[in-house]
Amino acid sequence: MSELWLDPTLAGGAGRDLASAGEHLRELRSDAGAELAAMSGAQPWGTDDMGRAFERNYRPAEEQFLQAWTALGSHVAGLGDAVIQAVREATEADLHASVRVEHTYRNRR
Repeated sequence: MSELWLDPTLAGGAGRDLASAGEHLRELRSDAGAELAAMSGAQPWGTDDMGRAFERNYRPAEEQFLQAWTALGSHVAGLGDAVIQAVREATEADLHASVRVEHTYRNRR
């Protein structure tokens, strides 16, 4: 059986930082991503044959990119939340185990 060493303060802080980074990515998507979509909506490349050809290829790629950006922010935030929960559960499990051991061996000294 392997041993796990966990600094709950450090690991919990890292989880909060990760969740915060995910939130920041989502904010960037809401701001810069929305600005990008608005700017491209004006079709600065024009509406001639070349512009329409570019639009047909650009628009699906832009939509995929913006969706991926949104998903990335959600996933990173979710990972941070999962780290926080894992730290909490590992700490609680360790505490409960130490109480059980103490109760079991208290009278054997």
